[in-house]
Amino acid sequence: MTSWWRARSIRQMVLMAGAVLLLVSGLFGGLRDAPAEAAVPLVVGKPHEAAPFTLTVERARWTSDLGEIAKTDRGRYLIVIVKVRTDADRSVDLSTLQEALALRGAKGIYAAMGGDKIVPSLEVTPSVYVLADGTPMSALPPGLTYELVYIWEQRGSEPVPERLKLASRSHTWRQSSLDEQMNWFDPTVDAVGTVPLIEAKP
Repeated sequence: MTSWWRARSIRQMVLMAGAVLLLVSGLFGGLRDAPAEAAVPLVVGKPHEAAPFTLTVERARWTSDLGEIAKTDRGRYLIVIVKVRTDADRSVDLSTLQEALALRGAKGIYAAMGGDKIVPSLEVTPSVYVLADGTPMSALPPGLTYELVYIWEQRGSEPVPERLKLASRSHTWRQSSLDEQMNWFDPTVDAVGTVPLIEAKP
């Protein structure tokens, strides 16, 4: 196997790697997180359609104490309050809801609340809770509007950002390449913007 691999030319290896990358991208809908030139501004207080939702970013806060949800002594939580309406004619699962809003360019973001791994902020899956009662969000029923809290955890060695850079992602309703089931796939950045970050007061 080693001798075969060494015998391949650089051009052949590049073409092979590209073919594998395209195959993976086609199956799982990857390579779509870079904001496109056509991305529109994501404006605080202005509804934005990002299929299958309409999102309205309301405000952003930071704190180390989320009450009954979580507390941290190693950094802080970055919180974005968003009004979300489901525009689909069926319930939309949590993973699609989590992919709908991403944090861009923030340093020192944990891959998950309470986790240890630091990853690029655009790759982080935020925790999502209902603002009214602090319950974890699950599937979002059709036609309903919820005021939700998107949460990311940042390590304390990083300075508190003055503003958060956000990206919304739209999805495509299509058949899976793996099991032929219909679902929302291909999260694609369709709007970018910033929101002032203020310390949450008790």
